Amino acid sequence: MDQDNQQIAMQIQKLRQQMQNITMQKEETKQERKEIDDAIEEMEEADSDEIYKSVGNVLVSKDFNVLKEELEERKEDLEVREKSLNKKEKQIQEKLEESQENLSTQMQGGGLAQ
Repeated sequence: MDQDNQQIAMQIQKLRQQMQNITMQKEETKQERKEIDDAIEEMEEADSDEIYKSVGNVLVSKDFNVLKEELEERKEDLEVREKSLNKKEKQIQEKLEESQENLSTQMQGGGLAQ
């Protein structure tokens, strides 16, 4: 394998690693959104104005509406992050496919010349 092919192969490996990182970030984001949805659902079912939020090792009393608004804002932030990750994932996937095609073409071209 010549130096150009090695560089392309290294780029492919780097892109695959980036895809794995994005996949992990998307899973973490999805899990946190689910936890927020579950928390909001539990808060609404509790039918109580007495709501507590965990802050480190301490539970702090919080107003229902204030806490719900905080959770909704965090959920919106996560949705924006997920959209950004999807866009980045698509860009990397396109680069990965292009690099794989380049490597394949280079390998075929090199094989024909021998």
